[in-house]
Amino acid sequence: MRIPGADQAIGNLIKWSAKDEWTPYLDQVFADHFDFIKEQFEITGEDLVDLLGDAFSMVYGVVLEDFFAARFGEEGELNVVDDYLKRRGWREKVPARRYLEALRGSVLSLYEVVDLAPGHSMTVRNLILGGDPVTVEEKLGSESAARWDRIAGRLVTVNNKPYFTGGLLLFPQRVASEVLSAFDDMTKRLRTKLRREAKKQGEPAEIDDHDVRVMILDTMAPCLFTQAWLIDTLDRAFAPIPEIRNTDGDEIVFSEVRFPIKGDEAKVAAVLDGIVGFERDEPDASRWTWHDRGSPSQRMSQNRQEGLTYRSENEAGRISLGNAEIAGNALILTTNSRERAERARDLLACHLGALAGSPLTSHQDLEKMLEKRPGSTPTELDLPPEAAEQVLHTYLDDHYRRTLDDPIPLLDGKAPRQAVKTKKGRAQVVDWLKQLENSEFRRAAGQGHKPYDTAWMWRELKIREPR
Repeated sequence: MRIPGADQAIGNLIKWSAKDEWTPYLDQVFADHFDFIKEQFEITGEDLVDLLGDAFSMVYGVVLEDFFAARFGEEGELNVVDDYLKRRGWREKVPARRYLEALRGSVLSLYEVVDLAPGHSMTVRNLILGGDPVTVEEKLGSESAARWDRIAGRLVTVNNKPYFTGGLLLFPQRVASEVLSAFDDMTKRLRTKLRREAKKQGEPAEIDDHDVRVMILDTMAPCLFTQAWLIDTLDRAFAPIPEIRNTDGDEIVFSEVRFPIKGDEAKVAAVLDGIVGFERDEPDASRWTWHDRGSPSQRMSQNRQEGLTYRSENEAGRISLGNAEIAGNALILTTNSRERAERARDLLACHLGALAGSPLTSHQDLEKMLEKRPGSTPTELDLPPEAAEQVLHTYLDDHYRRTLDDPIPLLDGKAPRQAVKTKKGRAQVVDWLKQLENSEFRRAAGQGHKPYDTAWMWRELKIREPR
């Protein structure tokens, strides 16, 4: 924020809010936002602070600003900003006083980032009230934001320039969509109720949708936003670690079957070449990949399960069950489950016969493996950054081209090319593309790469990118 004196004015206003005449109202606002959450999760205020960690300061700022904008008393005649400006406002710089006045009349809404100038500004669209996008001078926020981020915040205008106030909450795409859906339902119900009341009073029954939305933003919206954000954040904090299984539905356990070679290694290699499903990685290499019939998607549909699914496939889309290698006078086969290891052991023992001795099998679950390598990081490709980035983007090109023809749950089980043929499906595809682009931008930022350009997907599906 570059409004002269605004930060100091907010600090002074916070001190003023601690006066005995205002603390009951401040406590009331915090109770409105937090009591339901504490009851739902059976936690105390101290627990909430501990669970949120650094994120609590963001929520605290949003709730505090709700108090600054709130009015109390029978006629709504009481407001802490009014009181402060009347009795101490003369101490503040003119721009700071104007900022406090704008904050007093602001409403918390949900915005979507449609464009960015990192380090300078970001352009946002009000998802609740609509209207044209607004470019906001925001140095820090524009550096950390990604296109299609959805942010709950207060947009104010001071000296004809738009600014975000300090309280901002970044919403996951899914949660933001749920909030928007709930807001639409609230708008319809309230509009219907107002029309009925107007008819009873013999007044015109035309109720403007925009006015109803502003009314909700003025009253119920702040708690709706903070509670939706808190419920999602705490749900994830309390959620158990999901089970990770392979496409057969087996628990992920890294397994190794080691056969000591008694005969000629060349004969062992020939046996492997003759087993259906075993294919050499390279013609002269002593390494094989064990494939199975069917694609990962087919196997996953046959073995529906809760939790996360780890899948490994080759370029043809076939599932990879494991890998075999001849090294150190032994045939070593690795898989990602006990069940596959046992299946491989029996299969290989049957074919190898006297060429190999009794196999030794070892297992290591995912948690133990991670404990064994504290602080370890994935091995990086020995490539220049530009080359590694090109390899990744080439892979993503191929992956997303196939994805356009694959069924997607978010699109009601339809492929993007199919979904865009209807009005509802087209809207779903737009949301899907936004989520994809947003997640790709954040992945690239976290890895220090240039973001993958998804513009071709909008063109391929004949959808104009919203701005």
